[in-house]
Amino acid sequence: MPSDATIVEVPRPPAGRLPFLRLLARVVSNPVGSWGEDFYDEPIVVYDDFGLETVFVMDPELVQQILLDDSDAFTKSPLYDDVLGRAGGKGLLIAEGDDWRRQRRIAAPLFRAEAILSYAPAFAASCEPVLARWRKAAPGSLQIIGKDMTDAAMQALQDTILGADLREHDRKTVSEAGTAFLSSTTWKIAFASLKLPSWTPHPGSNTMRRAGDNLREVAERVLANRRQGLGDGVDLLARLVAARDQGSGAKMSDSLIIDNVVTFLMVGQETTAQALSWALYVLALFPEWQDEVRDELRRVMGAGPLGANQLEQLGLLEAVFMEAMRLYPPAPSLMRITRRPVKLGEVELASGATVVIPIYVIHRHRRLWSDPLRFDPSRFTPEARAGRHRCAYMPFSTGPRSCIGGAFSMIETKVMLATLLAEARFEPPEGEVPVPLARITLRPKQALKLKVAMLR
Repeated sequence: MPSDATIVEVPRPPAGRLPFLRLLARVVSNPVGSWGEDFYDEPIVVYDDFGLETVFVMDPELVQQILLDDSDAFTKSPLYDDVLGRAGGKGLLIAEGDDWRRQRRIAAPLFRAEAILSYAPAFAASCEPVLARWRKAAPGSLQIIGKDMTDAAMQALQDTILGADLREHDRKTVSEAGTAFLSSTTWKIAFASLKLPSWTPHPGSNTMRRAGDNLREVAERVLANRRQGLGDGVDLLARLVAARDQGSGAKMSDSLIIDNVVTFLMVGQETTAQALSWALYVLALFPEWQDEVRDELRRVMGAGPLGANQLEQLGLLEAVFMEAMRLYPPAPSLMRITRRPVKLGEVELASGATVVIPIYVIHRHRRLWSDPLRFDPSRFTPEARAGRHRCAYMPFSTGPRSCIGGAFSMIETKVMLATLLAEARFEPPEGEVPVPLARITLRPKQALKLKVAMLR
């Protein structure tokens, strides 16, 4: 194990408890910078100001109560409706109750691991345009990793989920609109926490609305192409169009399919791109781990591309990736609203209270993790994982409302990470420490750059 594998903590947590309005101001700027030092020690932090109850829950037992044991007492609405607005519609990310259950029954079989493994060659191939650009660059030159990983993730999305080539204009629209939309979501979160009407204007609200409309237009064109028979029919969208509810035999309506395609475009590829970027960053930071993973890849892959049947042999790669997601979780927080009076531990909440589960904090909590800022993949050996509370580590949430694409993202990202590490070596530029910025997903505040040298 490398002797010095500790990350620099940025932004630094506030030393004292922030007043509620100052906390919300920091949420708008960067939620990661709003969670104080006490959040990383306490099981629950309570704010009760201006008639507004807000609790931040870090205790895995209480998180389990919210997401699993007593999940009917908590709802995403109207929070997620307010934050995602017309762009997200009523897709799986937002839907509640019977509407959500119907969609989940139709879509769940498409996201089983055995079905996703068939896409492994496409995941590997999606890295090739980026690798080709790197081969043309001078060895060790700085590359904008965030953009490169977004390009690779978009290619994977296009080839495996959408099943049709996106026009260059549409690819640009998805990239720009997704960034524009996510950039203003923290205003929506702050306003929703204050119980302000969803139509309350805020900086970026018009840009956010236009971005959402642009994403829906791309999703409508993608579905129209699928309806016209374009593509090879093995992509997830084609299978979603054909899928039926095993109970009722009903298909998903076109409007709901478009809602879910928007989610894929806005959040799906963004999650993959950021998870890859952070994983490459920590491996660049700690080259001994990078070398160990590459040795494992050579033993398993040889000189060829990674096969689906080889993925389960990459135990160290998986542990490294999971540890990277502990330090930099793709989804840094979850939010719920109480439907009725609820007791969380010793805290009694009225109906309508706001509940925040800061996954970023839980993954670095001093009561849950020894030396939490240390990058240590041994935390994810089978034995270590078996002895850990399921809600102490939640890169894709947990419970019935966990991310339906969690297995897809894990397989996709592991294949892409293996492909990139087999071909290139990564080093950090001196003096640059990326600042994690929460915008639904966790992204670097400034463009993440790494030195890249091709190995072959």
